[in-house]
Amino acid sequence: MSHGLTRTEQQPQVVIVGGGFAGLFAARALRNGPYAVTLIDREPQHVFQPLLYQCATGILSEGQITAPLRRLLRSHRSVSCLTAEVRDIDPDRRRVICRRPGGGQLEVPYDHLIVAGGVQQSYFGHDEFAEFAPGMKTISDALTIRRRVLGAFEIAETAEDPAQQRRWLTFALVGAGPTGVELAGQIRELATKTLRSEYRRARPEDARVLLFDGGSAPLAVFGNRLSAVAAEELRSLGVDLHMNSIVTSVDGQGLTVRDPEGRETRYDAGTVLWTAGVEAPPIAGVIARATGAKQDRCGRIEVQGDLTIPGHPEISVVGDMMSLRGLPGVAEVAMQSGLYAGRRVRRLIVDQHPTARPFRYHDLGSAAYVSRGRAIVSAGPLRLSGLPGWFVWLFIHIAFLTGYRNRIGAILTWWIAFTRDSRRERAYTTREVGKVRDVYEPGEAAGAGRTGMAAAPRPRPAEETRAEHRHGT
Repeated sequence: MSHGLTRTEQQPQVVIVGGGFAGLFAARALRNGPYAVTLIDREPQHVFQPLLYQCATGILSEGQITAPLRRLLRSHRSVSCLTAEVRDIDPDRRRVICRRPGGGQLEVPYDHLIVAGGVQQSYFGHDEFAEFAPGMKTISDALTIRRRVLGAFEIAETAEDPAQQRRWLTFALVGAGPTGVELAGQIRELATKTLRSEYRRARPEDARVLLFDGGSAPLAVFGNRLSAVAAEELRSLGVDLHMNSIVTSVDGQGLTVRDPEGRETRYDAGTVLWTAGVEAPPIAGVIARATGAKQDRCGRIEVQGDLTIPGHPEISVVGDMMSLRGLPGVAEVAMQSGLYAGRRVRRLIVDQHPTARPFRYHDLGSAAYVSRGRAIVSAGPLRLSGLPGWFVWLFIHIAFLTGYRNRIGAILTWWIAFTRDSRRERAYTTREVGKVRDVYEPGEAAGAGRTGMAAAPRPRPAEETRAEHRHGT
């Protein structure tokens, strides 16, 4: 059955799709105005994605890196939140078509639409890898990785065959961008510090972490010097770097990798994790077909300087789903573009001012955590590594965490974790997170949907790009 939301007192209707950084900042820019704002998200929470890897490795809980959207926006009288999954848009009737939890269709009218749907993991046309190598874009992904990583040590403890024990103590990560580097470092720290004295038969400190990437160096986006520093620090942690390596197959026993000479090598690994690239979710293609918009090689929607779709000034695309001047998929772009789009719509409605200066991105820099006391930071001419970089990383992430409760909780948790080698958030379920039923797909397996987006089959990207999605500083 299809339902529709009616207009409120003939106020202009603004709809925001997605409650990530871009959607949240757009909503904040539109607070308390003479219009009605509806923020639609399939999960009614904002996730601080830069720290998902710490949730996956037992440092932070999922509650410390999430915040309910309704609570974050409770003081914004013009903003309401709607838990639903966007399936389509009708630009002629100006309707967003959604699916309600548990089934049923819902149509939401709009005068202005801001699409902030983010991106999803890309397997470069090999979606069959997803079953054996989960990515890390959502809370569900982080909890799945936590179960697989911690569960691997438990299986190794009971393995009778030494070869099987070695396989379960081998962790392979595909993709040496910030997410892959941070996750690799944390798995080694988990094994060599936290778990070292907790097992009787297995030796967690013997755990191997293999990091594969098609490029020539880890964290290449940080420049040659910082990339070399990161490589050296990873090696000192015990991470095995395999650069210029293309993964050709993944299964339940490990993965096969091809080197530049075309030789293929098989690696046995009990746990394979995918951190190699991103692509736009299926709804981006739906919007492009409905509006005639163009898409780049990753499926992101190409926008004009004011972040609108050509021919549709009422539709803005912001954050990771937009394609503009080669801007990277990082948190600063999402925040700044969401704020810009929200302010632009506000001026259109309040001041009836149709023109706006083109969006201009101010690069505040990037940071990546390698291990305790080791991080690298690139901000303008500033290049930091080691302990100074780590302190800057701490300050930046505390500043950007959403909500005072999460900031205080993270500080206390980090103090315990870093001073006592203790990770208290190690609970997991033996029932696979992400394999249970999805409330938006009765009778079907979950796991395809992303924030505010439809859970449809993932399209094959036009080109195998090593673009590393980074919601960073």
